[in-house]
Amino acid sequence: MAHVSVESDRVPAMRPSDKAARRFEFGLACAVVFFAPMNVLRLPAFYFTASDAFACLCLGFMLLNRSVQLRPLGPGTAFWMFGLATCVAALLASSLLAGAEDRGIILILQYLFAYFLLPLVLLGRSWEQTFTLMRVFVISIVLMILHGIYVVDIIAETNTVFVSGSGRLQGFGERENECGSLIALTVPMVLSMVLMGAMRAWTAVFLLPLLAYGIMLTGSNTALYAMLLGLAMVFMGALTLRRLALGVMVAPLLWLGLNAPSVQAYLPATFQKRVLGGLATGNLDTAGTFADRMQLNAEAFRLGSDVVLLGYGADQYREISAWHAPVHNLYLLMWIEGGFLAVAGFILMMAGGVVTLLCALPRDRNVFMCGFITLGLFAVLINAVPHVYGRFWAVPVLLSLAPAIALLGQGPLRRNQR
Repeated sequence: MAHVSVESDRVPAMRPSDKAARRFEFGLACAVVFFAPMNVLRLPAFYFTASDAFACLCLGFMLLNRSVQLRPLGPGTAFWMFGLATCVAALLASSLLAGAEDRGIILILQYLFAYFLLPLVLLGRSWEQTFTLMRVFVISIVLMILHGIYVVDIIAETNTVFVSGSGRLQGFGERENECGSLIALTVPMVLSMVLMGAMRAWTAVFLLPLLAYGIMLTGSNTALYAMLLGLAMVFMGALTLRRLALGVMVAPLLWLGLNAPSVQAYLPATFQKRVLGGLATGNLDTAGTFADRMQLNAEAFRLGSDVVLLGYGADQYREISAWHAPVHNLYLLMWIEGGFLAVAGFILMMAGGVVTLLCALPRDRNVFMCGFITLGLFAVLINAVPHVYGRFWAVPVLLSLAPAIALLGQGPLRRNQR
């Protein structure tokens, strides 16, 4: 059967100049994805990253090429966009009432860039381009981990932009827990690519230990448990007797290996101090800053009792908090700063992704798993972080939804395209 290009089906007899413009546009999209984890590459005056610059350029070329998808999330687009609009409108209204309109405008622009503009740039592409973008993202994460190994294990940096004073890897995201969470979100993406035939199994066998070690370097309990949850969800979703037998054999060996003194000696010191103690004793109070975060959560619940439809305004939590710090729980933070409408809108936005995945489920279970597991992990992880407009949050979530959107748009051409 002859190979049929999706591009040629959509635009017959495309001129060489048009093909070159499309290739350049896709190159810019790859740059958006590659630089998304590199939060360190941003303007000092306000939050505008290198990834953002490439996104603006890419969108400009898409407009010139007339390749912008009006329904970037397919059947879930209406839910996604209405939820996002409700969320940002509630944040803006709350900020206006609180006299913090400047912070409100800045915050909603950041969320619109991450969850409105980036879907236009990254989603609705062909199968070949979709998987290329996913591979580019994995390469970027691998480079960040290799750089982390260099600065932590080889030159032993501390108290720098990449490593905290306690020796925890902050990575290109400049935050320990966010760096670990980003790596954790990459794990189900890698495994899903193997199940979808977009990555060879031996490549995943090499990548998974590296990703796990990267999380150890961050010393993040949240990221570690998220990675384990992701692994369990992929395992259960793709369960066969052969894989079950393999899991039964491998899991005890891994547990014994982590508890062996000879192995623990080679684990990152910050992982041994912050994570292993809690794992060994089962006492979460010894695991990082869990107790401090629970105090912030308790305060947020008290403050939230006075909030109904609208909240205190953007970035106002730190002003009313006894600790003068935002609660590390996006749902609670949205509730306090934007009210019920803001948090309901954000949840509805994520539900739009689920709608798209459910429409793709009857056609390909692996495509559904890729998006559902990553979106589920994201929903869990934001229980432990403040605002998530950073591009390093949005890009892995969008890329996990991209195969389902490509499947609904192109159907069986997927296998011919690969």
